[in-house]
Amino acid sequence: MKHHTAHQSGARTFALAGGLGLIGLFLPDPTSAQTPPSTAEAAKTVKVTKKVEKARRAGERAAKEATEALKRFQKEVAEYERLHVAQLARLGTVEPVRVQEALARAIVSKRDEAKPGDIFAKDVQPLFRTLIAEQLKGPDTAAAQKAVVEGNPTRDEDSVPVLVRVNGVYPAGASRSTVPASLLLALPPLPPCLHYLFVERDLLLVDSVAQIIVDYLPAAAPALVGK
Repeated sequence: MKHHTAHQSGARTFALAGGLGLIGLFLPDPTSAQTPPSTAEAAKTVKVTKKVEKARRAGERAAKEATEALKRFQKEVAEYERLHVAQLARLGTVEPVRVQEALARAIVSKRDEAKPGDIFAKDVQPLFRTLIAEQLKGPDTAAAQKAVVEGNPTRDEDSVPVLVRVNGVYPAGASRSTVPASLLLALPPLPPCLHYLFVERDLLLVDSVAQIIVDYLPAAAPALVGK
């Protein structure tokens, strides 16, 4: 009887052990289990958040740099305006018909070392090109492009050639491109003594009275449509 009981007990033990073994086959091995979905999603969220934050900081940095570059541009323009006003006041009794030439000589003598990029500084050039491209690039800007081309001295066969250089005189017989109103609204405003002009794709700053090229930005405009 005792032997039978022991046999039954052994059978039950074996069966239990076997059952546990089978169960073990279907249970995941904790050492090889993958990261729970919730943890993986959390890690992904953190990664995306970091990317967004990095992009935000980059955007803020770019905006700050553009703002500072624009302030420097406006400062240089203001300094030129002061020079223009001071030299114009010095002319005194110069005959009106000779004011342009006299003022040009006076300003050039004060800016004899001026060079490209003194006003259109390197850090503000990308901003200008972006603003101009927004108004002159794409199928919906054909009218604005046409306005820039019409009167552009490089496209007008009857125009006097314009030598684009700092302190160079914009010839009286040279054509003058029209700067579209939409573009003028987009570009930084200028004092009365200065205005924007295009010669081919170059954007010029021209003294309104002295008619000298104060500075210029090469290839400022995208490729323009023909006539």
